[in-house]
Amino acid sequence: MCKGDIQRTAGAERKVAIVGGGVSGLSAAWHLHTNAPNVTVNLFEAEDRLGGHAYTTDVDGVDVDIGFMVFNESNYPNMTRWFEKISVPEENTDMSLSVSLDGGETVEWNSDNLNGIFARRQQALNPAFYTMIKDMLRFNKEATELLLLTEDDPRKLVTTGQYLRNNGYSEAFGKYYLLPMMAALWSASMEDVLQFPAVQLIGFMCNHKMLQILDRPQWKTVADRSKTYTLKMQEILGKSAQTSTPIVSMTKTDVGGEPSYELFTTDSKSVGVFDEVVFACHTPTSKQIVETMNGDSGLVDLLSKIEYADNVVYVHSDPKLMPARRRAWASWNCLGNSELLSSYKLDSSKKDEAFEGAESGFGNKATNESDELEGEKGRMKAVYVTYWLNRLQNLKTDKEIFVSLNPHQKPSEETTHKRVIMAHPQFTPTTMAARKTLEEEYQGKDGLWFCGAWGGYGFHEDGCRSGFQAATGISGVPLPWGDEKEMVMAPPDLALAKANESSVTGIISKLYKKLTYDLPVAVCKKFMLYFLEKAVKRGKLRVKMNDGTVHSFGDGSQCGSDNSPVTMRVFDEWTFVKIAWEYDLGLARSYMAGHFVVESLKDPTHYNNVLRPLKERDETTTAIGDPVGLTRLLLLMVGNRDAPGKHVPGTSKKGYSMANPLNAGLLISKIGMVLNFIRYRLTMDNSERGGSLKNIHAHYDLSNDLFRTFLDPETLMYSSAIYDAVKAPAPEQGLVFRGTLEEAQWRKLDTLLDRAQVQPGQTVLDIGFGWGGLSLHAAKKYGCKVTGITLSVEQKALAEDRVAKEGLGHLINFEVIDYRTFARRPDNLGKFDRVLSCEMIEAVGHDHLTEFYWAVEQVLKPDGVLVMEAITTPEERYEPYLRTTDFINTIIFPGSCCPSLHALVDAAYKGSNLSLEHIDNIGLHYAQTLADWRRRFNAQEAFVRKLGFDDVFFRAWNYYLSYCEAGFYARNVSCLILVFGRQGCSALTPLHETRACTQMAPLTKSEVQSWISEA
Repeated sequence: MCKGDIQRTAGAERKVAIVGGGVSGLSAAWHLHTNAPNVTVNLFEAEDRLGGHAYTTDVDGVDVDIGFMVFNESNYPNMTRWFEKISVPEENTDMSLSVSLDGGETVEWNSDNLNGIFARRQQALNPAFYTMIKDMLRFNKEATELLLLTEDDPRKLVTTGQYLRNNGYSEAFGKYYLLPMMAALWSASMEDVLQFPAVQLIGFMCNHKMLQILDRPQWKTVADRSKTYTLKMQEILGKSAQTSTPIVSMTKTDVGGEPSYELFTTDSKSVGVFDEVVFACHTPTSKQIVETMNGDSGLVDLLSKIEYADNVVYVHSDPKLMPARRRAWASWNCLGNSELLSSYKLDSSKKDEAFEGAESGFGNKATNESDELEGEKGRMKAVYVTYWLNRLQNLKTDKEIFVSLNPHQKPSEETTHKRVIMAHPQFTPTTMAARKTLEEEYQGKDGLWFCGAWGGYGFHEDGCRSGFQAATGISGVPLPWGDEKEMVMAPPDLALAKANESSVTGIISKLYKKLTYDLPVAVCKKFMLYFLEKAVKRGKLRVKMNDGTVHSFGDGSQCGSDNSPVTMRVFDEWTFVKIAWEYDLGLARSYMAGHFVVESLKDPTHYNNVLRPLKERDETTTAIGDPVGLTRLLLLMVGNRDAPGKHVPGTSKKGYSMANPLNAGLLISKIGMVLNFIRYRLTMDNSERGGSLKNIHAHYDLSNDLFRTFLDPETLMYSSAIYDAVKAPAPEQGLVFRGTLEEAQWRKLDTLLDRAQVQPGQTVLDIGFGWGGLSLHAAKKYGCKVTGITLSVEQKALAEDRVAKEGLGHLINFEVIDYRTFARRPDNLGKFDRVLSCEMIEAVGHDHLTEFYWAVEQVLKPDGVLVMEAITTPEERYEPYLRTTDFINTIIFPGSCCPSLHALVDAAYKGSNLSLEHIDNIGLHYAQTLADWRRRFNAQEAFVRKLGFDDVFFRAWNYYLSYCEAGFYARNVSCLILVFGRQGCSALTPLHETRACTQMAPLTKSEVQSWISEA
């Protein structure tokens, strides 16, 4: 906790303003007022009462609490001691839980006893219900392992949805227990629940001893309702606590390095000048007040990222908002719709991996939040919670009194006693990151303090502790139950809250782990380290383990992109098993699972200036590590693989696939590679009847908004750009680029149309038109009549919107149809002057290349031209490539195949009368394009997370972009613009001009610098 950065005069009187009279404000005010000499406190509350969520209301002469209700000594240590100091009475209560889905027709149970567990008697015959119980016990046993990970381990950032899938929990466990309970605890929508940080959930459950059967705490409630303590605080603070006084603005004055703040309520009325201000209100309110000061924009931005959501709270007596069977009634009752809970599919077969292939999706795609707070279409449309106050608060009345948050149907008017709106913090990844930065960089700075339940788990103890921390930070005086070392009691040690295992269970568990984890890791780690020693001869690879051990490989010479070391930080040694079993695909899957990251270089000048120019920001995060470092790792591997070495006789027909250890791989990995290939051949279908459609959907229909985050907004081209570039001066290799991605994509579109020699008014077929960039350009620039075909419904919808906005509907027509079906239509025979295909051929598949050229032959006019942009595989690797799987064709582009140039020319010969007339290689431009995409994508992290994509997706997408960038940078793959025509095609005559073939003289280093500066 920061203690502030202002050096006040010793013994000087200080005036402190506290904005907000909830638990955080009251706890801070109590300590400063009671225990801190030389501090004068003024508390300002906008409402006409103190307490915030400590809200007591009257129902027919009976006081009930509708916000803060329960606490216990173990988990609320500061609050219970505070209550003792101010003499707040307490009484025992219970925290029983029930879940009722679909009006009790799908599942209905409570946690009281067997009668409650089987409240719906048919559950005794439902295997899914027993699966839930089994997974509940497993979750209680395993969940705390997440808390033991190091702080820099990316797996500690996993969302709840991803955690459940990674660990193979059943759908029944999610929808019958965990997800409804979470929604109830945090008053969160199902989308927010799935995006909730798993470490926050497990930490809370562990802290509150919810992961154990025995030794659970005795829950308490305030005997005479929470107004008891708020009225006592009003009495203690007296006139220092002003209600009905909202703070709406503030000004700052800085005299002699000691700032002071004047606060204003409505009608610009000043309430005083203060040395320090404690914001104990909700962060949206804090943001609005701080903004009026025209202060630090960074602080305002952080406050805006700590999110709150409103909830409708009904106090009522309508039993239809309770479980259908009274034996299922509990203190907390979660009622919901199983179909909406089932929208999140848990696939236990995908343990520790992202969704792949046509299953795709990677994360939990969130739907747009509804503006409604209640009802079946409201924010809590999947599940809502009803509290049974008679049981929770030991009410002395025969009337049943309930509190429901965001119910799917309103209680009847005659049973409704009160309706209020209450806001609760939402623990999204954005909130978690913002509150950490706020604590580290702004807490106490210039005398401004921020506290609230959002700083912990969102409960009363969190708000109470947060207020005490601000007060002790201001005063330097510990709480009466604290000391100089620990002024405020910290939450209980999470490790101590773990459930105790029986000796027999513990022995079996340890033995199982030895056999299924420790032994495979030990064997594969030994093999992998030996393998790396033999395979990595050039450059420097460092493998850093959790215990600090570092294994180094290579001679330190320049390899890949530079001569700086590449450091793999391994968090889970299962990485060695994955790589040993699946080789390069195992490396990808380990990275996606968060088992390792690549560390960044401390000195940014040590990066290759093409891979990471000094002007570019550092993209390193805990979740993904250094994405540029990932590219460097892959380049290091490629550099060692392709290094000249002694040939291993008799192991390779072409002298390549077994030329050195990195090409050969581990023998054991061959088994995994064969199994992956069999799965690939069985599931990745590129046939006309559905296979291609399924594969295209798996990638291109992820989300149009996702692709907008990194594609240039002008063309939306998802293919290589062509930059303004010159050859790098000796001794450097490659190209030097200038200009923006937008400029480069326009240049590429012009190049494709130029290579096709498109003329005004011609008919053009755009196969795989993407989001319509090339079609729009042909129509706008030449007035062409363009027909575009695709298999992506999402792309077609957005492309048609773009056509409509440009007013080009009379020139452009898009259709979702397979190219083979389209070519068979009689009216398409010989219809088109030009056929364009920009990076669509990769989705065709090797076995169907001939069909593609046949289709083009059918629709092309006699003097027509086909221009194709294609990602290609080098000839020497193509045959082995066809017999294996890789990261791209398994995970990113299901069923894809990057053909060799020979394969394309051969297919053209077999399927058509077309001949190759012209070729351009823009592969190095693709490396630059991918780097630009990655930088833009990572800069939009917050927005992408709001779309519902999680850490696994971020790592998968970064691996994809870095993997491809490294391939093009090392010229391991190429991107070719190919021009095909029939024999004697006069349309292509301009491509044979001398100026199209003349090579420009190379530039010197100074000339290159001058050329760059001209941009």
